[in-house]
Amino acid sequence: MTAYFGSVLFGVYNVVFLRTMGGYKHFNSRIDSFYKQLDKYRVVSVNNHSIEADKLGNNFRISRFMRDPRDLVVSGYFYHKRGGEAWCRVVDPTERDWNVVNGSVPPDMPEGHSFMSYLQSLGEEEGLKAEIDFRKKHFESMLQWPLSDPRIRLFYYEDILGNEARIFDELLRHYEVSAFEHRIGKWLAAYYSAEKQNGRSTHIRNPQPGQWRYHFTPEVEIYFNEKYGGLLEKYGYK
Repeated sequence: MTAYFGSVLFGVYNVVFLRTMGGYKHFNSRIDSFYKQLDKYRVVSVNNHSIEADKLGNNFRISRFMRDPRDLVVSGYFYHKRGGEAWCRVVDPTERDWNVVNGSVPPDMPEGHSFMSYLQSLGEEEGLKAEIDFRKKHFESMLQWPLSDPRIRLFYYEDILGNEARIFDELLRHYEVSAFEHRIGKWLAAYYSAEKQNGRSTHIRNPQPGQWRYHFTPEVEIYFNEKYGGLLEKYGYK
């Protein structure tokens, strides 16, 4: 979802408009840089943090993308197991090494391992638990977001898949952009949809929802629910 959103907004504001409006920038999980530089851009984005609205001024709109956190665990497990990003391959990482993704080092991860090699050394059940531990800060931030602020629009991943142009139509209306920005954004949303990009991008493994049902053993489900079951209740997942 991060790559998809970035492709659409980059296309609108950094290609079509050649940054004449300020452009678009994604800060990964570098929240301090996000706050310091947000005034320089038309649109900015950040992962894995709840945003402090009082740092944004008076005139802002936020869109949030929410995926079933159990599917995030499954997707992340397979992606990180193959070392999809450089931070996954850092041996004996500290939390500072993982600031770019706001990750937590699993407490049982032994010395001499990167996150990639650690996941590769585990069976799937224990690997999924390690992924849950890695996402500690992510899941805590999800619990912190308000659900009733009209300036913040929540979109569910499960509703977006296959309906990208319609959802981006709603998102761009929420942003209150110009008609031309809106039209270009909708076209790019359709162009970069998961259906059209599947097979073109190595980042996309399987975008379908509900994968956790095929990978969560009863033990993994208990482990998740004991730690973050409140997320499922807050966001209406069953």
